[in-house]
Order: sequence, then C-alpha cells, then structure tokens
Amino acid sequence: MSVKLLIVFVCAAVGTCCGFFIMRNYRRSCEYYKDLCDLVGELRRNISYRRDSAATVLSRFKTDSSLLNRNIGEYLTFARSKSDAPDISKGFLPADAFGDINAFFTSLGKNDGNSQLDELEMYDKKFTMLCEKATVKSSKYGTLAVKLGFLFGLAVGVLFL
Repeated sequence: MSVKLLIVFVCAAVGTCCGFFIMRNYRRSCEYYKDLCDLVGELRRNISYRRDSAATVLSRFKTDSSLLNRNIGEYLTFARSKSDAPDISKGFLPADAFGDINAFFTSLGKNDGNSQLDELEMYDKKFTMLCEKATVKSSKYGTLAVKLGFLFGLAVGVLFL
C-alpha cells in the first residue's frame, strides 16, 4: 500500500515540476520584455540628456535576464567589430518578436539624436505591448501549467496502480 502511495506521490511531484518548468518559461519571457523596456527607457533618457554612445549605455545596463545579457554582449561585440549587422541570439523568443528585437539592436547608434529618440519611442511602444501580452500569458497559462502538471502526474500515478 505504501509503495502505491509513493508511486502516486512521485508521479504527481514530477508532473508538478514539469508545470513549474513551463511556468518558469512564461515568466522568463515576461522578465526579458520588462528588462528590454527598461533598457529602451535608459537609452531614451541618456540620448535626451547625457548623449553617451549606445555601447556605453548598454555596457552599464544591469539585467537579470540571461538572454538579454547575451544580446547586449553580442551588440557590444558588433559595436567593436564594426560589422554590417549584429548577430543576436534568438533564444526562446517568437519569430515576430525576435525580428523587432534584432531590428532594434541593428538600429542603435545609426541615426542622429532626435531620429534615434523617435525610433526608440516606437520600439518602446512595441516592447511595452509585448511585455503586456507576456504578462497576461504568464499569469493565465503559468498557473494553469502547474495545475495541469499536477493533475497529469496524479493521473499517471493512478494509472500505474
């Protein structure tokens, strides 16, 4: 009897862990977009007042998102090498969002200050919209994934009996 309960418990725990993994992926994309919006805001403030180069601002920007840190590092490598376009990692980003993010990093530092501010404002609106969508998706589907993971694991455990 105790072995059967242990099997059900282990299956439910594995299912719940899978649900938490899925929820973490939703939250990771939400965190990425929030940090990206903060980065655009920092660039806009800097262009408006200090007028440092984009590479300087990006090198000082601190973020918890590992993908955004990697993207910033790739942009800094691009800025040092003066190649045609930065090689930005896609990571977990969907194709349409990746296209916007790639265009954002490609456009940095290519225009005068006022044009760059207008462009950054456009990207800020796009990234804010992506952040809001990711937040809604995370709150809706993240908890659902944990609950369904638990129920699926519980069902598998019962089937093993």
